[in-house]
Amino acid sequence: MTSNYEAKINALREDALNIRRNVWRALRGAGSGHMGGSCSAADLLAALYFDHLRLRPQEPNWPGRDRFVLSKGHANAALGAALARAGFIDDSVLDQFYAYQSPFGMHPDIKMPGVEMSTGGLGHGLSVAIGMALGARMQGKDFRTVVMLGDGELQEGSNWEGAMAAAQFKLSNLTAILDYNKIQQSGPVAEMQDLEPLAEKFTAFGWAVREIDGHDMAAIVEALDALPHAADKPSMIIAHTVKGKGVSFAEDSFLWHNNLVTDEVYEKAMAELGDGA
Repeated sequence: MTSNYEAKINALREDALNIRRNVWRALRGAGSGHMGGSCSAADLLAALYFDHLRLRPQEPNWPGRDRFVLSKGHANAALGAALARAGFIDDSVLDQFYAYQSPFGMHPDIKMPGVEMSTGGLGHGLSVAIGMALGARMQGKDFRTVVMLGDGELQEGSNWEGAMAAAQFKLSNLTAILDYNKIQQSGPVAEMQDLEPLAEKFTAFGWAVREIDGHDMAAIVEALDALPHAADKPSMIIAHTVKGKGVSFAEDSFLWHNNLVTDEVYEKAMAELGDGA
């Protein structure tokens, strides 16, 4: 018999698997999409939406809710899958991915319940999240703000301007999570524009930094439960992940940053992920 904690971790793993299955489902309907970064973020999103974030799916604009910004907006298929499982949107919306006039597009749209910011142009989400966190402090609110960043996205200078500002304002109510899958659209991040030494950079910028395995659910939960990681600093969780996690032919390959999803490709992916609920 498992403990309550073990049962929670196992349930979150199933939530992550469900997100991955529904990423491929949504992309099959559209014929293409960004599976690589969606699947690398699935475990992180599961821990956020089904354990950490204080949310009310039936009241998506509840003033006391925690704010989540998906700055790496190309992973919207995973965000939509999480929102559907959490009850913000109907499951049928997943079959409208990238369809005409659908709120569930290739990138997040604030028209969809549960989405705090329309993103897609990389490098914007961190600064907006800083504004949310600063606004909470100025208004005496206790909601927390979490922003998920991509590694290729950190090649945008606006992120480093934001990183300086967040530390200057001592925003302990702000957490950034880096989905560090080390592959961007054109190839390995280290070959395009290397980010290392990354932890040392954010530490030097005044952040409290923790590195984890972004697919180890217990490690993710532990890092989130420990927030804030400093009383007077923003927190950065560097989550080491695998691009396309869960589907062997898509893992660690820039070719699957985004790609076509035929029925044959979908069936191969689902054979590895299973077709459970």
